[in-house]
Amino acid sequence: MKIPGLTTTLLVNVICSAIAGTVLIVLPATMAGIMGDVPAWLCQLVGAGLVLFAVWVYWIYRGLPDARTGVAWVFALDMVWVVGVPVVMVAFASHLTLWGHLLLGGSALLVADFAWLEWYWFKRMPGTSQLKAGTA
Repeated sequence: MKIPGLTTTLLVNVICSAIAGTVLIVLPATMAGIMGDVPAWLCQLVGAGLVLFAVWVYWIYRGLPDARTGVAWVFALDMVWVVGVPVVMVAFASHLTLWGHLLLGGSALLVADFAWLEWYWFKRMPGTSQLKAGTA
C-alpha cells in the first residue's frame, strides 16, 4: 500500500477541517444535541477555529515544498487535537452522549493519522534529515 504524500495529506486535512467546522457553525444546536450537554456557542466557536485552521493549512499546502516550518506547526496543532480530545472526553464524560464520544474519538483517530503522515513527510523534507521524499 502506498503512503499518501504530504500534499494529499494536507489537502484532506483542509477538506475535513473545513467540512467539520462548517457543520458546527451552521448547525450548532443540532450538533450540540447530538454531542450531549454541550452549549451551541461552543460548537460554533470550535467550528470557527476549524475553518480558520483549514484556511491556514491550505495556505501551507500552497507553499509546498518550501513550507517546512508550516508543516511542523500543522503537525504540532494536530497533536494538540489528538492529545486534547481524549482529555476533554474524560473530563466531560458525563456530559457527552455515546455519539459525542464516538464523534470526538473518531476525529482524534483521523487527526492522529494526519499527524503521523505529516511527521513522516516532514522528516523527509529537505533540511530536515538525510532522507529524501519517497524513500523509506
